[in-house]
Amino acid sequence: MDESPIAELLAAVDTLDLDAVTAHFAPDGGLMTADGRRAQGIDEVRTLLAEFLGTLRATSHRVTAQWHEGDTWIAEVEATYELDDWMQTSPLPRAFVLRQAGDRVADLRIYGAHERPLADHAEGGLGSWVHGRWVPPL
Repeated sequence: MDESPIAELLAAVDTLDLDAVTAHFAPDGGLMTADGRRAQGIDEVRTLLAEFLGTLRATSHRVTAQWHEGDTWIAEVEATYELDDWMQTSPLPRAFVLRQAGDRVADLRIYGAHERPLADHAEGGLGSWVHGRWVPPL
């Protein structure tokens, strides 16, 4: 794929370098992660990115398709993560919607599609533990 702001940002994410990732965002930039967390302004974005990157040992992203119209980029991405507890994910489908302000990210929204079917739940109860926190079903 040709380089796009999304590909450039993901290359920085894959280095796990917080400063390199944060440098892509505008001072008033916004971020919404695949799990619904939000940040507005560079300080909040940096904090949210630090939390995300801090849970990872390694990550890789592959842009499989992308579109560009005006200041907006949309990409389909396969994301693979190795968490700090050594748990590995298979490629997870993601959709990225990025709006630019000049050469910086004004707004980035990441959508995930790896949830299990509602009727598919573990025996003994609903919900799961994620990084030491109980996450109830919606």
